[in-house]
Amino acid sequence: MNVLFEHIETLKRSYHGVSIDEQECRQHLRNAVKDNLQDREEWQNSLDRLRTLRDETGFEVSDGLLADIQALENEEIEVQQFRVGEAYAEVILEQEFSCRFHWNENRDARNPKGNKTGADLVGFIEVEDQVLFLFGEVKTSSETANRPPQVMIGSKGVESQLRDLYNDRSKRLVLISYLKNKMRHFPEEHQFRSDFEESQRAYYSSIEDYHLIGVLVRDVDSDERDISHSYGRLKDHILEPKGIKLLAMYLPIRKEDWIEIINGKAE
Repeated sequence: MNVLFEHIETLKRSYHGVSIDEQECRQHLRNAVKDNLQDREEWQNSLDRLRTLRDETGFEVSDGLLADIQALENEEIEVQQFRVGEAYAEVILEQEFSCRFHWNENRDARNPKGNKTGADLVGFIEVEDQVLFLFGEVKTSSETANRPPQVMIGSKGVESQLRDLYNDRSKRLVLISYLKNKMRHFPEEHQFRSDFEESQRAYYSSIEDYHLIGVLVRDVDSDERDISHSYGRLKDHILEPKGIKLLAMYLPIRKEDWIEIINGKAE
C-alpha cells in the first residue's frame, strides 16, 4: 500500500488516499477479499461437517449430501461489485488502520447477494490506546466526470450517511445491540468481548466517544478532491471527541474484472 495523499489533524480526525499495486491487489482479491466474501471460516466448517457425515461408519449417504459437498467444494463468489468494494475496505482497514471486524456479517444474510442493513462497517477501532465503536460506509465508483463523485456527495452518498449516523442516536443503538448480540458466539477470553466492553464504556462515558469512517473504493486515477472537500464539511459537523476518517482506495484493476480474479478465472 502506498500513501498518495493525507491530511492528519489528530490521530482521530484525518483523511488518506492510498494506492495498491497490481500484484498486491490481485493477491488481496484472490485471498483476503475472497475469504471475507466467502466467510471462509464458516464455509470450511460447513464443508468439514458434511464430509464427516459422509465418512461416518454405517451412515447411508444420499445423493443430496454428495451434491451439497460438491457444491461447496466448487462454490464461486457471485456478488455485485460494490460488495467486493466493501470486503476490500474491511481488509485494508484491518491491515493498515487498527480496525477489527470480528464477526463476518455474511452469516446474517439470508440472501448473500443483498445489501447490508444499518451500516456497511460495524466493528471496532483502536486509536490513542483506546478501543472505540466503529461505524462506517463504503462506496465504489469509477466516475471521473465529477470530483468528488456522486457516491460521496449525493443524497445517499457517504457524506449524508455519516451525518445520519452522527445525528441518529437510535440507529447507533441498533448497531451496538447488533454487536452485543454477537458476544454469545465468542468465548470469554476472546478479544471481541474486551473490545465491546471497552467501546461501550467509552460510548456511554460523559464525553460519548466513537469513530465514524467513510471509504471510497476507486478503479480510476487518484485525485485528492475525491474526499478532501467532504472531509472539510464532515469535520465541522461531527464534533470532537468523535473520530472521523475518510479513506480513498485506488485500485489498478477495473472493477469489472474483480469477480473473475476472485474466482480464479483471470490472471
